[in-house]
Amino acid sequence: MANCKHCKVKFEQKYFNVRFCLINNECIKAFNNFVKEKKEQQRKKDWNKQKKTMTEDLETKPILEKKLQIIINTIVRLIDKGSFCHSTKKPLNAKYDAGHFYSVGSNNTIRFNLFNIYAQSVHANQHLSGDQLNFLEVLREVYGNNHAEYVLSLKSRYNYIGLTIEDIRDKIIITKKIVSELKKLDLTYSKEMRLRLRQEYNKRIGIY
Repeated sequence: MANCKHCKVKFEQKYFNVRFCLINNECIKAFNNFVKEKKEQQRKKDWNKQKKTMTEDLETKPILEKKLQIIINTIVRLIDKGSFCHSTKKPLNAKYDAGHFYSVGSNNTIRFNLFNIYAQSVHANQHLSGDQLNFLEVLREVYGNNHAEYVLSLKSRYNYIGLTIEDIRDKIIITKKIVSELKKLDLTYSKEMRLRLRQEYNKRIGIY
């Protein structure tokens, strides 16, 4: 015996998935409304799924690259949180950028490489075009000459990465997970750890 979902009276259930007694008009009406509601929920679910598919179909490679870049930049800001501007060595404000040593415009191939991106003040990144000369000097001073030379060599190390649209979608999933993990940890890292994380995440993302 089951309890009717509407009138709560016990009744002999003839159909496993029907929890209404259907003995009186009120319970029949309640059952019909329940069925309509379920159909509407399924319709919305199907539409949302279709809309998501349609949206994904309209996403071009440049759009997806921008999406991935935003997430990569977030990873950099989380790794470098609590450090300094890599052009001035001044403490970071509450709002700061992930600045490319080689700009996206000058070298699109290494735009996602974490060794090419470091925390910068908004002023240095956006108003001084990255302030590359001071950027390099700070890299030498903080991380050593070998690391600075490695960053300089990135431009010649990667000529082509050949990412397809599906590849970029996969990388978006991976990088979102990394962001979630870093946010959960909410740590400030030493300079050695910041480089180690860049190496680890570059490998995990699988572009370089």
